[in-house]
Amino acid sequence: METMWAPWRGDYITGTVDHEKTKSEECVFCEAQKVQADRDRYIIHRGKNAFVILNLYPYNNGHMMIIPNCHICRPEMMDAETRCEVMDLIIKAEVVLNKVYKPHGINIGANIGAAAGAGIAQHMHFHILPRWNADVNFMTAVANTRVIPESLEISWTKIRDAWNEIP
Repeated sequence: METMWAPWRGDYITGTVDHEKTKSEECVFCEAQKVQADRDRYIIHRGKNAFVILNLYPYNNGHMMIIPNCHICRPEMMDAETRCEVMDLIIKAEVVLNKVYKPHGINIGANIGAAAGAGIAQHMHFHILPRWNADVNFMTAVANTRVIPESLEISWTKIRDAWNEIP
């Protein structure tokens, strides 16, 4: 089996975030919720029990995360109301991505625990990732470079506008 390397994720994997921290005051997601200006943290939507935010290290344009407001690390720790809201937000995120980007497919998932690939294991979150046929192109394969043609600012504006238009 061949190995495919993804060095563009190196800053995220080896960045300043200590993935072993467990205190909520040290959690990047808990800290993001405290910022009032949604644009500063690329927050798309704030719900009663969860929020939607752009991934700062996206695989593709429109890569969002659905994050419970409470500092928990496993799905079983969510109460029923939070579970329902998270699922509703996942569904709305899918609808918004289809409207804004018209992807060929969408990945929806969570990595529970560092061994499963969670970069921020102490605060669980779901990834909503639009995909296109051949979205891993020659730049990724040959030049070890991920080309993301749209800035986070533009993505935030497009997604936030669409989010607010859809009931």
